[in-house]
Amino acid sequence: MSHHFRQPDFPPQPGSQRMFFALPLTVPPAANLAPYQGLCQLKDALPGKGRTIPDANLHLTLAFLGQITDEQTRQLVAAVNQLTIPAFSMHFNLLRYWKRSRVLWLGGDICPEPLGRLAEQLNQLALDLGLIQDARRYTPHITLRKNLRQRPVIPDEQPDFLFHFQRFGLYISEPDGPGVRYRLANQWPLIQPEIAVQDSE
Repeated sequence: MSHHFRQPDFPPQPGSQRMFFALPLTVPPAANLAPYQGLCQLKDALPGKGRTIPDANLHLTLAFLGQITDEQTRQLVAAVNQLTIPAFSMHFNLLRYWKRSRVLWLGGDICPEPLGRLAEQLNQLALDLGLIQDARRYTPHITLRKNLRQRPVIPDEQPDFLFHFQRFGLYISEPDGPGVRYRLANQWPLIQPEIAVQDSE
């Protein structure tokens, strides 16, 4: 199993920002409202200490970029504009703990093919710009709690949340008091399947 990857802490360059690609869990709101509310309730009710992720910061990570310059961001956005990835859905039904990074996270037993392809292509675009990327296999995960000093007691009954993904975004990680705030810098739609039109003749 892959481990949560932590970017090395390089001093920020002038005109650079800490950024990452991710899928929002609240879009589309109608389809994702119930699972999102259920996920928020789950993370707050889980036993154990650590730092619980605020509701607004929940997301499905695609690729960490670390500190990137304005010019790198411009090149990255231009490259991502060329991607065509279909929309998809995913079941999140596995609560797991990464001992090395002390993170409690929610993943799924099946990674949809479009998700794996999107993460792989974003990883490659970042590498092409000279950005350090994790060489290990991509593991879709939603971080629920950080800084857990010991393995939490994970309930026997695993959750099952179905999320639908129709767009992904490039986010800026900004300091916000003791924590961080994620600000959307750019977003792209995932391609919706075309409805076949029957020939009426």
